[in-house]
Amino acid sequence: MDMISELTDDLILKIMSSLPFKQVIATSVLSKRWRSLWKLVPKLNAGENECIIGSDFYSSLAVIYCGLRELRIEMLYTSIQLPVCVYACGTLKTLILCRLHLVDVPPSVCLSSLKTLCLLSVKFSCDESVQRLLSICPVLEDLVVRRSTYTSVEIFTINVSTLRSLSIDYSRAVSQPARVHGFVINAPSLRYLNVRDHFSNLLMFANMPELVKANVEVVCNQSESLIGSLTAVRHLSLCSKISNIPYHLDTFGFFLEHLELCTCSAEWWNLLTRILKDAPRLRVLKLKSIHCAHYNDPMDRWNQPSSVPECLLSHLEILEWRQYKGTKPEKQVAKYILAKAVNLKMATFSSKSTEKHHMFNKLKSVSICSKACQLVFN
Repeated sequence: MDMISELTDDLILKIMSSLPFKQVIATSVLSKRWRSLWKLVPKLNAGENECIIGSDFYSSLAVIYCGLRELRIEMLYTSIQLPVCVYACGTLKTLILCRLHLVDVPPSVCLSSLKTLCLLSVKFSCDESVQRLLSICPVLEDLVVRRSTYTSVEIFTINVSTLRSLSIDYSRAVSQPARVHGFVINAPSLRYLNVRDHFSNLLMFANMPELVKANVEVVCNQSESLIGSLTAVRHLSLCSKISNIPYHLDTFGFFLEHLELCTCSAEWWNLLTRILKDAPRLRVLKLKSIHCAHYNDPMDRWNQPSSVPECLLSHLEILEWRQYKGTKPEKQVAKYILAKAVNLKMATFSSKSTEKHHMFNKLKSVSICSKACQLVFN
């Protein structure tokens, strides 16, 4: 006890921030100093095994809410209503809700200082409840949404003008609704987007002119509005496994400098052709196979661009191809880029095939346009 008493208040508060909520409260009996110290803890974790969602929890929050900066509540799919003191907390910056049913937000409340909100498998009473919660966060910048079978919302509407970063994960679900379900996004100030969605049948995104970096992995035949909204993106990682025409002509690509494209779709070569033509500033191109590809109609021949894309004539410097299989269309794409990329500095090919040495030998004989290009095989 003497050794603990010698620690500074800041260090003790840091230690207490990592403890479950009930243990934090229990420290108040250790000494006169600790009786008031626990009230200054900036971070609280309320877990499902503590059974504290009730009057004791609310009254304890009311004591410390003046200095609270981060609050995490994780229940075993229990219905809860956040106490009014949480909404009144002017210092709360981060709110994490996990595996619970959030009862409707009361009227005339506001999370005035909240910058980060995480909704991890949260059930709402209706679709409008999501909009209501987001509408009382006037300075929200970071939003994380993880949907699951438990999540009851059909159309998850995110209309936040201040949002800077958005992460959506809808990749794990036992079943999915038979009706229309998905996301409608309007976030004009967004700079970073991360979407991993295997189940939605509706994805609607308004224009995001400030977007710099996007990681997109979708299985949706309505992903056109998502890709078409990336008008200013500079760094894009894209996996669109079933979308034939993922964006309308002239809607994105001019500012694109770094592209990572998944080759798991039977249409990936057509998508690559379009992006090469529409991305004159492209400097880095990475091709990779994240998922197992199942092509119903294997392509015998790749239709190369009618004219050499501007990015190959002026900007492309790095080509990296992971899980290279050496199929006929892949060889056609590889040979074309090596033969046309004037400023290519490095081209790296990697493969797990037992015949990779034979495949690589065929690439070694290709005529390379750039004399400065270093050809690497792994």
